[in-house]
Amino acid sequence: MKIPLALASAVLLGGVLTACGGGDGGSGSDYCKDVKAAAATFGDLDSGDTASLGDAFTTFHKLADEAPGDIKDDWKTLDGAITTVETALSEAGIKIEDFADLQAGKVPDGVDISKLTGLASEFQKLSGAEFAKASKAIETHAKDVCKVDLDEAAG
Repeated sequence: MKIPLALASAVLLGGVLTACGGGDGGSGSDYCKDVKAAAATFGDLDSGDTASLGDAFTTFHKLADEAPGDIKDDWKTLDGAITTVETALSEAGIKIEDFADLQAGKVPDGVDISKLTGLASEFQKLSGAEFAKASKAIETHAKDVCKVDLDEAAG
């Protein structure tokens, strides 16, 4: 069984990149500095570097915790969806370092095949209307407040 890594990465990337919002303190705030620093990690995902996925998840949660009040609810929506995907991956027995094997069509030992096949529905949660709306709001906020164009960082 082959997991379409490009699809999974694209979905995660879309959500993660657009989820890096701004900060109440303006472009010089610690929050905005973290958003700027995170852009490189998210750019690695766009290039297909799944080794950065674990770092991206960690960074994503950190930024969600730091989110300023005006985009806190948007971050809650995104972080909840990412956490659901992380949990589903863990329950299926998949580690971040397994993605390269999965992309090559190799199922690592210990992976629950029935749960592996159900991952597509978890990834679909990252492309729903609520997720997209929250992502867009945070992306706009990042550009306007933090002066970080995440579309450009990903390209």
